[in-house]
Amino acid sequence: MFDISVIIPTINEGKYLEKTLKAVKAQDTKLKYELLICDSGSKDRTLEIAKRYTNKIFNIEKHGIWHGRNEGAKRAKGKIFVFIDADTLIPRNYLNAIYSVMQNQDVVGISCAFNFDKKDRILEFIQNIQNRYLVLKAIDGKGSLLGCNISIKRESFFKVGGFPNAPQEDSAMTKVLEKHGKIMFLPTPKVITSSRRVKKTGVVNTLLYYANLELVSNNKNEALKKISVFKDYKEVR
Repeated sequence: MFDISVIIPTINEGKYLEKTLKAVKAQDTKLKYELLICDSGSKDRTLEIAKRYTNKIFNIEKHGIWHGRNEGAKRAKGKIFVFIDADTLIPRNYLNAIYSVMQNQDVVGISCAFNFDKKDRILEFIQNIQNRYLVLKAIDGKGSLLGCNISIKRESFFKVGGFPNAPQEDSAMTKVLEKHGKIMFLPTPKVITSSRRVKKTGVVNTLLYYANLELVSNNKNEALKKISVFKDYKEVR
């Protein structure tokens, strides 16, 4: 068995994937880890690139990042599952940091803070606000999982049945996983993730989307959940 399984779901990620895979392979660690790619029918150079870095590539018929993650977990042999988006770069000490914190028996899930790949005032404002908010929540005992980088202990992952098919599946997973242990949001090490969604959907819509889902996910009123104005989180490439 491996110490860690790094699982990356893909679909037409040829523009971003190689840098992501290079970062995974460049880890400064003595841990035993494997790299799995779960692809949902890419038509670009995604598979060509993936084959340079791993032979554990799986074709997943059903679309959806949640489904790709779950299918990867079924095939993974690690004690800890590290789910990374195809446009997210992890620093060289990332796996060591995750593994170290996971040695705490109470911890079942971890996400790390992020920086966007592009630099401008608006993006820096968004990343700083979200990072600070999630760090403060974690200090208050309410850690959250952040979609671009999520680590979960194997036994805990299967205990909750994997990622749910839901808008903002990271928040949905947080809700079920926190019943089984502690979720940590670490201020460091920081990952670097693409700002493409913010650029395409706009700053206002991005902030409204997350604010709405935070409200709904923290509210037990089923009627409120049904009138959520952002039920669909479309993939952006």
